[in-house]
Amino acid sequence: MSETKKTGTLLGMDKETVMHWGLRILFFLFAWLYLGIAKEDFLYKLQESNYFLYDHLFLQELASRKAGLIILGARFILQFCYYPLLGAAILALLLSGIEMLVSTTFQTGKKWFAIGFLPPAILLYLFNSITYEIYDTFEISYGICNIIGFYYILLLFMIYKRMKDSIVGVSILVLLTPITTIWMGPYPMVALLMFFTDALFRKKYTIAGITLPIGIVVSYLSARYASYHVTPGYFSYALLQPWPIDYYLTLHLKTIITHAIIAIVLTSFQLYKEHTIHKLQPFANIAIGILLMVGVTVGCKHHKTFDDELRLQHLAHIGEWEQMTKEMGKMKESTRVIAAYRTIALIATDQLVDKIFNYDYKYYHSLFPHYCEEVSYYPELMLLGSMPQISYRWCMEFFTDTDKKLYLVKHMALCSFINEEYELTQRYLRLLKETQFYKQWAEEMSKCLSNPDDYYKKYPYLVRVKAGIPTMERSGIFSGATTVYDRFTALPNITAIKRLYTRLYRRQLDKLERETLRSHMLREGKLPRYVQEGLVLKARLTNNMNILQRFPIEKDVYEYVTNFTDYYVKHYQEKDLDVKMKKKFGYSYSYFFSFGVGADLKIEKE
Repeated sequence: MSETKKTGTLLGMDKETVMHWGLRILFFLFAWLYLGIAKEDFLYKLQESNYFLYDHLFLQELASRKAGLIILGARFILQFCYYPLLGAAILALLLSGIEMLVSTTFQTGKKWFAIGFLPPAILLYLFNSITYEIYDTFEISYGICNIIGFYYILLLFMIYKRMKDSIVGVSILVLLTPITTIWMGPYPMVALLMFFTDALFRKKYTIAGITLPIGIVVSYLSARYASYHVTPGYFSYALLQPWPIDYYLTLHLKTIITHAIIAIVLTSFQLYKEHTIHKLQPFANIAIGILLMVGVTVGCKHHKTFDDELRLQHLAHIGEWEQMTKEMGKMKESTRVIAAYRTIALIATDQLVDKIFNYDYKYYHSLFPHYCEEVSYYPELMLLGSMPQISYRWCMEFFTDTDKKLYLVKHMALCSFINEEYELTQRYLRLLKETQFYKQWAEEMSKCLSNPDDYYKKYPYLVRVKAGIPTMERSGIFSGATTVYDRFTALPNITAIKRLYTRLYRRQLDKLERETLRSHMLREGKLPRYVQEGLVLKARLTNNMNILQRFPIEKDVYEYVTNFTDYYVKHYQEKDLDVKMKKKFGYSYSYFFSFGVGADLKIEKE
């Protein structure tokens, strides 16, 4: 009979257990695929901004920081997101482990197993709530710190459960727990909140009464010891690291509120379970678990432009230029970052002259601040714009003013290589050889330092970068492309084109006319189409067609601009004129001039 009973269930498990394990497998697959595929570019961006070396001095320095122990563990894990599916698998395992530990610690049983999925689902939500904070001075390991920190919270609560009825035992634990904020950040404070709510719900008012005062005082003293200069204004920073401070208000509030919710729900559930005979049906557990996963997906839905930015950055940093050009053509909306990376891809694939204005330049603006939106792409853009010295200086500024990032080290090595500063290049390469996944790239470049042509043959876009470097580059000026060249030096053609395109972008048609007259292109008898369009627009807007006699303007370009401007004048009061003209004329410089970003600007005249 006993043998018959065993074979009547799946592997000897009853229906509730089978459903529980089924939901566990479903959650693991959801977390893995969601992070590894839907958030692939986000994971890559996180690890790329993660400065982690295997040098013992670096590890010692990192561990000695405020919350250094938990940050050290989180940054170690974060580097594996270089391969997003691998990093996602590690994170999914950690999240699944939290569910199992919660189920054991709070004895959710077969009828309440959905409760165990609440903490990992909320932690996954917090992990994906990071948006433009990644561009600022933000502890990039924050998301993984939350996951590791929750293991520590559960460990402390398990110790508390063993001595919860002993005032002496709880007092000692409450005294020791906040001291560990020095190494573990604010997570011991969440554990103290769980001690307090558990004692409160069990009507152990004496224990509840000593938990908060002792916890707050010792936490303050610990924060003061760790930071040395804690004042009311800096207290939250000293206590909350690696949580975001109130400068990142949205993420700051989400973090505090969600951790408080987890603590209160878990401790109140335990009391509820002990005092009620009600049980949740197995299918209701499944439904709650699925709803949590759906909630994470919906709650972490960002505007498409953010995902597009991360996608282009990912492809740019691994040098997939052709793939960039394919994917950016599908992007319906634009931002400054997207526009910059489009330019980078077009330069790298030698399509800048033909396609730079063939995109929508009406920028989407988020309701939330885009931290460092205007400068996050400068190093790459300056380098591809044949200004490696300025690109290098931008990298140095970011490296010192924000947090250290591995992609900046890699970029500085590339800039110094193009500048033929090979000894400096070697120093950066030695640093990258201390990393897990940039070691191979560093060794490849090291082999080419004695014969740089081998590296240029492998990466031909760098040949165009080097060929476009002007004779004189004003490396001390952080400004636009038109201000960093010697005006009286013969510029390489591609550099002259970039300079003229900067005039087109800024609608400086007077300067465009003068500088085109001095360019090599005019003497060669052929101008890029966009330059021709700008000159025809200048002639039409100033009603001075004699301008065009000095330039080789093609007939079809002249007719296109004439038809465009005539249609615009005739229909300028109509609704959705930009949409109508896009369908009729397509993208062009004339369209950008009339409807692109800053289209309300007037033509600059001197």
